[in-house]
Amino acid sequence: MIVYVNETVVRIFTGATAMDAVRRYCTDGGHPMCEGPFYDAWGNVIAADSPMCDGRHIFTQSPR
Repeated sequence: MIVYVNETVVRIFTGATAMDAVRRYCTDGGHPMCEGPFYDAWGNVIAADSPMCDGRHIFTQSPR
């Protein structure tokens, strides 16, 4: 499944959480690990265990 972390395409497994997506983003991009908070496309804080769906956009800093 494809999701976007900080506007970067990230491939994750079905059933992955926001934390799984961020871990993949950090590992693939050589970024320091971020433990949260995480934000949705509207700037709302989401839980690290928030389920991901294909095409979802999340951010490690508020997009607003």
